[in-house]
Amino acid sequence: QEGEEGFFFLNLSPGLAKRAAVIDKDIAFVLDASGSMAGEKMAQAQRALSFCINNLNRGDRFNIVRFSTEASALFPQLEAATTTKMAEAERYLQSLKAIGGTNIEEALELALGGDRASERPHFVVFLTDGKPTIGETGTAPLLAKVKSQNPDQTRIFTFGIGSKLNTHLLDQLTQMTTAYRTYVEPSEDIEVKVSDFFTKVSSPILTDLEIEFSSDLGVSEVYPKQLPELFKGNTLNLLGRSRASGKGQVILRGKVNGKPVRYAYPVTLQSKATTYDFIPPLWATRVVGYLLEQIRLQGQEQELVDEVVRLSKQYGIIT
Repeated sequence: QEGEEGFFFLNLSPGLAKRAAVIDKDIAFVLDASGSMAGEKMAQAQRALSFCINNLNRGDRFNIVRFSTEASALFPQLEAATTTKMAEAERYLQSLKAIGGTNIEEALELALGGDRASERPHFVVFLTDGKPTIGETGTAPLLAKVKSQNPDQTRIFTFGIGSKLNTHLLDQLTQMTTAYRTYVEPSEDIEVKVSDFFTKVSSPILTDLEIEFSSDLGVSEVYPKQLPELFKGNTLNLLGRSRASGKGQVILRGKVNGKPVRYAYPVTLQSKATTYDFIPPLWATRVVGYLLEQIRLQGQEQELVDEVVRLSKQYGIIT
């Protein structure tokens, strides 16, 4: 609009997938084996983790942590994904029975502990259907403990199963470690969601992303605020505002196999292009989503609520 900042949509694809070497990674699979998981939920979770283990790369290392009243790990430390260890993991998975309480504190402590190489990506895949009932059960103290035990910012990918969840805890865990969370309804197939996720993260391409816009573009209010890691086949989508038009540069930095890389892209922002009038509502939707997330995590601050209402009215977004 005349006299206002413009909007832009940016899609970046570094094009690494074809030539990038497979990145060796460390993964701890954490499975809730408490009594509430008994039956089909446990069977689905076992099949899902079986898929993940059988699709590990040869250079990967892994472990399985099961937890109920207490937590225990299959191996004393991360083990290489050899045929022998994978077969042992398969037998262990099938032997698990769902019984007891929910000790999330001990499970995450085990998953985040042990030796790991700093240059390798390290993930925790965390499946649970309940709230912590044993050990530390308060959300804030539990998050503080995880933070102190996780100086390397290991990403914790969470899968919440069912409806009796501490979603606040799972949301905070993933936000704190810049990972992803997925919620699975009782009627949904856990196996499909976990295997889809693992197919993506089994080949991390570009990690520790940072983006920079040349100052002459006058870019502001870019979403998402936290840049995700780019996995095989993924692209980076950004929406933002700009107070300038003309040519500039976008620089994307990250790491491939622990080594820094840098990509520079020339861009041109037009002063007026009504062909792309679908972009402002998309941008506003991203902002509203971000604000609603903050409200869910931090509480209903009036200024956040007011901004959601303003954007919803201005851009026709139902919230």
